[in-house]
Amino acid sequence: MKLQQLRVMLAVAEHGSIHEASRTLHISQPALSKSIADLERELGVTLLARSARGVSLTAYGRAILKRARVVEQELRYAVEDIESIRGHAEAELNIGFTPVAANARLTEAMSAFRQRFPHVTLRAFEMRPQQIQEGLREGRLDLGLVSTNSAPCTTALQWEHMFSVGMKLAVRAGHPLRHVRHIHALLDADWLVLDPVDDVNSPLPTLMRMHRLAMPPRIVHVASNLLGLQLAAGSNLVSVWSELAFPGTGGPLQLAGDALVPLPIEDELPAFHVHLVYRSADLMTNVCAEFAREVRRCTTGVDTAAPPPVTPAWFQSPQAPVSAARAANTPTLAGSYMV
Repeated sequence: MKLQQLRVMLAVAEHGSIHEASRTLHISQPALSKSIADLERELGVTLLARSARGVSLTAYGRAILKRARVVEQELRYAVEDIESIRGHAEAELNIGFTPVAANARLTEAMSAFRQRFPHVTLRAFEMRPQQIQEGLREGRLDLGLVSTNSAPCTTALQWEHMFSVGMKLAVRAGHPLRHVRHIHALLDADWLVLDPVDDVNSPLPTLMRMHRLAMPPRIVHVASNLLGLQLAAGSNLVSVWSELAFPGTGGPLQLAGDALVPLPIEDELPAFHVHLVYRSADLMTNVCAEFAREVRRCTTGVDTAAPPPVTPAWFQSPQAPVSAARAANTPTLAGSYMV
């Protein structure tokens, strides 16, 4: 298996056409087709399915593609490391973050990093936890700042705890359920969620699992925090937020006044735990390691390049989420956090 063959597979997958892939790679179509045929013969499987509409990847092709992306990314990292050692600071850094992780400390870390590495292309993408983990595994992201309400669902990545934020259930002002104190009384209500409910570590499934309750039957899924806040304040949906979505908490995205009212829930609620996530500290580029260092310094006050990931005692089992009360005993920085 040759690197050029992997690059051919990546180009074909991106364009869905042998013709367009050959143009992108500046090689002839017969040469490109021969490269794929040689790889198929070496592996003993068919990688591409050809039709009148173009080409598509078979299951074998998709398996190769996933690994090819990682290989290409690692080669880019190697080149960037060499350039960094030579004193050339030009590189790129791709970061994924969840809304709860978007806070003033992250902004501070990005600003400090930019001052030190002005020629590095820095890209930050707001994504959901599952998307960030997929991006890290496939090499499309260098680092992730991921919030979860229970234990990480994979050990293939390194999870380094940064801070925790409490959870609140909320309704619009004047909602008929605004005085409810127990979660079981809300099961027949209409709910609003920001994360897919098939993610077992997302807020609502974690909450229901904690109290051994079935998922509510009527759920509206909205992937935008801004639209979610507006919908929660203008409808009868019950919604789940970090405690910093409410006035007086310093959160950067919140509704004015009492448009969104936290419920006086007496039951235990899981907290949001934000982690710095990466594939391996050993495989980080120099600029990636330095950005991680800025994140640690700005969120935890620890100025270190690559400490080993530490799993708190309360974070061992996905069946035992931590409550907001217990999270209060975990060091948490004051500041502005996205809801």
